[in-house]
Amino acid sequence: AKPAAAAMRAVVSAVAISAGAAAAYLLYRRRRRDPGRVGDYYKLTAQQILDFHQLGLARLESVLTDEEVRGIEEVYDKFMRREIHVPGRDFCDMSKTYDTPFEQWSIVNAMLPTKYHPPLAGNAFERVAETIVAQLFPGKKMVKDYDQLLNKRPGKEDAVFAWHQDMAYWPPTKDTATVTLSLAIDDSTEQNGCLRFVPRSGLAKTLREHKPLGSSRDEAHAIQAVVGPEEEVRLAPVARGSLTVHDEWVVHGSGGNGSKGPRRTYVIAFRAAETVAQERAAGFTHSHNDKVNWDTFREHMST
Repeated sequence: AKPAAAAMRAVVSAVAISAGAAAAYLLYRRRRRDPGRVGDYYKLTAQQILDFHQLGLARLESVLTDEEVRGIEEVYDKFMRREIHVPGRDFCDMSKTYDTPFEQWSIVNAMLPTKYHPPLAGNAFERVAETIVAQLFPGKKMVKDYDQLLNKRPGKEDAVFAWHQDMAYWPPTKDTATVTLSLAIDDSTEQNGCLRFVPRSGLAKTLREHKPLGSSRDEAHAIQAVVGPEEEVRLAPVARGSLTVHDEWVVHGSGGNGSKGPRRTYVIAFRAAETVAQERAAGFTHSHNDKVNWDTFREHMST
């Protein structure tokens, strides 16, 4: 009787293990099909893909775990404390002129963080971003073009990112396809100046008139466009660890930070590989230290 009972327990145990493995496999298959993340793969919904291509922007919730965000946050804060050196104009205020003293900055901007701190490269955000971009442009070779850290300091109502289209910052190229992913290190809300945009404003793929915030692009890097009172404006708040993804033509910006905490964002942009190669050949790296004559550069690139 005892051997028979032992054999029965073994059979039951095997069945239980098999059932557990099958359930895990089915869960994995479902997650690959449904929205959410498995490993570095974040599955987009059909609506998110449609929003990106039609509205110009989509929101993706719970993309990174809190542990992953904390790992990025540690390095991020070292940049903001100037413990990691960023040379020249690649460390600046995106809302003011280059000559503004550091203590008076409102939007602290650190360009190309993985260039100046290579250990940051290959982090969870970069890895997951690649899978998101591949779903938005299947069949097209998209590569990382640049990255950027932005910090709206607490209580800075003037930490306003002016209305603009990203293409106004960049040289014209034949293939403009771009996915810009913005990771929320802090909850991004209306109070602390979350991203806002004009839905469908980029469908025509035409550039609005933009003017520099300073007297020239050499005085202040930021530029601004005009949004009329008749145009619809939407907010795009996201929680810590979540993302917004937007294209290169949508008109967007953000308001000031009226909260008691910072609004920290980590940006990565992917563009067509051919486009990035063309930019680099022209000496354009997205560094504010590039030796670019902004009055003639766009004309040169279009010839």
